[in-house]
Amino acid sequence: MSDRKRAFWFIALLSALVVIPFLGETIFYSKGEPREAIVAFSMLDSGNWILPLNYGTDIAYKPPFLYWAIAAFSAILGGVTEFSSRLPSAVSFLAMQLVFFAFVAKRKDVKTAVLTSILLLSSFEVHRAAVACRLDMLQVSLIVISLCLLYRWDEKECRGIPWLAIAMMGCASLTKGPVGSVFPCLVIGLYQLIRGRSFAKAFFSLAGIGLLSLIPLGVWFWAAYQQGGTDFVNLMLEENTGRFLNKMTYESHENSIWYNFLTLIWGWIPWTLVLFISLFELKWTKMSFLPRGEHFVQRLKNAWIKFRNQSPMQLFTWLTIVVIFVFYCVPKSKRSVYLLPIYPFMAVLIAEYMLALVQRGAKVFKISAVIFAALGLLLTSVFIVVRLGMIPDSIWGTGRHAAENIAFMYALEEVSLSIPQWMLISLPVIAAICALRMVITHADNRSLLYGIAGCMICLFVSLDGVYQPTVLAVKSDKNLADRVNVYIPQGAVYSYSVMSFYCANYYLNDRMRHFEKENPTGEGYVLVPEKQEEEMLEVLGATYHLEKVFRTERRSCDLRDEVCFYKFKQMKLAD
Repeated sequence: MSDRKRAFWFIALLSALVVIPFLGETIFYSKGEPREAIVAFSMLDSGNWILPLNYGTDIAYKPPFLYWAIAAFSAILGGVTEFSSRLPSAVSFLAMQLVFFAFVAKRKDVKTAVLTSILLLSSFEVHRAAVACRLDMLQVSLIVISLCLLYRWDEKECRGIPWLAIAMMGCASLTKGPVGSVFPCLVIGLYQLIRGRSFAKAFFSLAGIGLLSLIPLGVWFWAAYQQGGTDFVNLMLEENTGRFLNKMTYESHENSIWYNFLTLIWGWIPWTLVLFISLFELKWTKMSFLPRGEHFVQRLKNAWIKFRNQSPMQLFTWLTIVVIFVFYCVPKSKRSVYLLPIYPFMAVLIAEYMLALVQRGAKVFKISAVIFAALGLLLTSVFIVVRLGMIPDSIWGTGRHAAENIAFMYALEEVSLSIPQWMLISLPVIAAICALRMVITHADNRSLLYGIAGCMICLFVSLDGVYQPTVLAVKSDKNLADRVNVYIPQGAVYSYSVMSFYCANYYLNDRMRHFEKENPTGEGYVLVPEKQEEEMLEVLGATYHLEKVFRTERRSCDLRDEVCFYKFKQMKLAD
């Protein structure tokens, strides 16, 4: 077996072992994941795979490909669960990981491809998206695979029609909108123009490819319009063109351009620390950001010539990063996950930089190995201290988050752990000991680099397998749903709020309804966030008898406020 094949199967096995086993360990603890999962639940429950309703009247904000994938996996596995809901993201990450590994290994070398894959696996932003029930990783994987396929099509002098790339772009557009087709065509188009292809040939060929890839989205849009009418059209336009043109009717993740730079720094944690330390070893006085020239304009021209004359793979890598980054600097709405498509290409450049530092014998790897070994030991030490009950409640103060933080601590202190879970907890310690041994025995920089990566991956596995499921179970609204189930195990549960109770609705099997839209008769139960409690009592007090049943001690993970549970009874019926 060749080195490339051995490396391929090593990366496949490592990625699967890190990502797949713990998908179902953490229950839903925010509004994003259950909001997506419940759409698949309603598809299976209603049989409507085009535009199903959840929460009684709500339609999904995005096209249905993720929901189809969740529903398909869930049908095979016996129901919509946390595991089946997150499985499409994990599988799509693995597909992107292996396709991109083969793409880089063929055009660079195996060492760069292996390190690129490990960087992706241990990047905070990528890892988080790979194990979440969200649209982002599925769309990103399809975009990245499409870019690789279109690059291969260009290498073959654009002969034939790249049907597989068109299919991938079609699925990407069916996941989160037309941007799934726009990015691959835009990047490869600019790449071809810079490489000397005529504008007409590049434009018309890629316009045809782009339009073909949008056919599935168009077919779904037409079918969904038949069911949803103008309300559906307005929602889709707002979520796509409105978001980009800054014409949304509500504020949605509005941030400045600097947010995109900061989010990349945060997203590459923990590698950001290694990169930062390495900066102190660079010889800045001998570096120049622009080539030499007689004047500034000439230096800019020389820089452009140098940029154009890079190797095709290097030019393509840089173009992908720059085009997508600049694209997402335009709209006011900015989120860290929007930049995920550039992470694989950034990983290539970071891998080459790291390997160059290895050859130079840089000290950054010794320093970083000690730091990450210390982090692994610190995490385990803090956990042991918590288990022994040595941290007083008073350390958290009396602020708004105090009760929640104390509950997190008690969860770690009281959770019953199996032998496999204790083994997961010990992984960071084992990795730390191995890394420190490498430092003491003066191992070469390449070994230290992979030792650092081992520390990071062990930290992720320990967090995913034990710490996160234990802590975030406290935060989840599953606890709220369980309490509600005691009072009303069947039938509708109403909410009176500006926002929906997505997490509680999932764990109540989509039994929640909007009080304001349904205007129920008779009697029943209603959930209301504390900040809207007075408003509800004033608005409904003339029509319903309202009796408070309980108030939660902790805040809802969806509404970030304590929740009140009321029993209501219509006055006319009472009289």
